[in-house]
Amino acid sequence: MDSIKPLAPSRRVSKSKHRKQYWKNRERRETMERLKTDMIEIGEGQKRIREGQREIRQKFEEIGSECRRLKEETINIAKQSDYNQVRINLMFSILKAREDNNIAHADHLTGLLRKEMEKQELGKADLVG
Repeated sequence: MDSIKPLAPSRRVSKSKHRKQYWKNRERRETMERLKTDMIEIGEGQKRIREGQREIRQKFEEIGSECRRLKEETINIAKQSDYNQVRINLMFSILKAREDNNIAHADHLTGLLRKEMEKQELGKADLVG
């Protein structure tokens, strides 16, 4: 004789269990939506940070180039100052030699002054051309 198998228990799920799952899934969806918006905001924040870093890098490069330009200008001013001091010293020596009626020495110093001035003019031409 065939044995009768007992029926499987009913798979019915209560309405309260469906409600719990619905609310759980809804909470998960809401959490996921919040996470997505948070990620978008974070991405935008990171984009602003990168842009700020790029601007700062660019400003640093501009400051660096301005610093190099000012350094060159300072060096040129120092060279010009040294040249002017040499010329002034030669001029005072020429005046002193003339005062002492040492014409030969005054002529020699005047020649040196002319050579220094020619060197300066050549230096200026090299800088321009």
